Amino acid sequence: GVPVATGSSPSALDEPHPRLETPLTSERFPAVIAIQKQFLNSKRCLCLIPCGMCEGMDEFAERHRQHPERLGMAAVAVGADGQAVGFVQMSMVGMQSFDERLFHKVGPGEAYIESMAVLDGNRGTGLGKEMLSWCEKRAREQGAAVLTLGVINGNPAQRLYERFGFVATPRSPCAQMVSCCCLTVLFGRPYGCFDAAVGGTLMRKPLT
Repeated sequence: GVPVATGSSPSALDEPHPRLETPLTSERFPAVIAIQKQFLNSKRCLCLIPCGMCEGMDEFAERHRQHPERLGMAAVAVGADGQAVGFVQMSMVGMQSFDERLFHKVGPGEAYIESMAVLDGNRGTGLGKEMLSWCEKRAREQGAAVLTLGVINGNPAQRLYERFGFVATPRSPCAQMVSCCCLTVLFGRPYGCFDAAVGGTLMRKPLT
C-alpha cells in the first residue's frame, strides 16, 4: 500500500462538494489511476524515477480481479461535473497482494487505509476528512476493531489524521531505521532534501 495523502483554491471552495461513490467500478479505473499517479509522481524511487510510473491499468485491474472484495472497500470522490477528484482504498485480511504486504501486512480485525489521494485544486475543502469518515463507517460495518494508515513523516496531512483520532504507533529504533532506509529508496525525499523528518509512521484509531 502506498502511504496516504490529502492548500485550496477559491474556485474549489465555490464548487458543490463532491459526493463519494462506492463500490469502485471498472469504469472508474482510468480516473483512479490518474489520481494516484498525480500523487505518486511527487515521490521518486531512488530520488530519480517518478513513483507514478510503477503501476498501469493492467496491473491495477488484475489486482482487483484477484481480490474483487476490494471494490467494496474503495470510494471515489466525484465532482458536480461527474469527474473523479479523489480516491480512497482500504484492505482487510485476505485482500492484499504480495507487494502490498511488503509495505504493511494487515492483521485480524484491522482495516488498513492503503491509499488516499485528492487531486490538486480539491485539497483543503474537507474532502480528506469526509473520506476518512467513510473509511471509519465502512470499517465498522465490516467488523473491524481498529483503523490504520501509514504516512510518510513530514506529510502535512498527518495533522488531519491526528485531529481525526489517529495516534502514532511506537517503533523500536531498529524498525524506524529500516523504515527510513526503505522509504527513502522507494519515495525519495518528497518534502524536501533538507526536511528533518525521515521514514514513516503507522497510525491507529481504535474502533471499539
